Amino acid sequence: MGILNGFIKMADTVSEWSGKITSWLILILTLMTGYEIIMRYVFNAPTKWCFDMSYMLGGAFFVLGQGYTLLLNKHVRIDIFYSRLSLRGKAIVDSVFYLIFFFPLWIVLLYLLIPYVYESWIVEERSMQGYWMPILYPFKTVMPVAVFILILQAIAEFIRCIRTIMKGNET
Repeated sequence: MGILNGFIKMADTVSEWSGKITSWLILILTLMTGYEIIMRYVFNAPTKWCFDMSYMLGGAFFVLGQGYTLLLNKHVRIDIFYSRLSLRGKAIVDSVFYLIFFFPLWIVLLYLLIPYVYESWIVEERSMQGYWMPILYPFKTVMPVAVFILILQAIAEFIRCIRTIMKGNET
């Protein structure tokens, strides 16, 4: 049990830190968008880079926050029946869904993302949307990192579910 407790603590810590660090992206995105609004409407001099940076930072915020959201149990779920279940019943439902849907989907996605990101680094991929052609490979690297953090947190949550099923209470 000591190894499992250590793993859970490590996964929780990684998710918590990624969530805290990622939260700063919203401040940067807000300041950047405010700057763009002032430049565009006050000085009639829109930036070349704000649109590209906004979808990159917004996307990074979204994907990097997934593990932290799972740690806090804040993901959207349909609660019609789930909310009426006992703690053990919820753990059974969660563990089944982790095994059938969650792990296969996210592990396959991680597997597919690695060569996708690798190729982006090899060709030093740039965006063709913006005329300043920003580099994309650092942004694309965020995706497998975020998926890995999410899978790590999901494993910790799955272990918690199994403990709850076995003991009948939350641990």
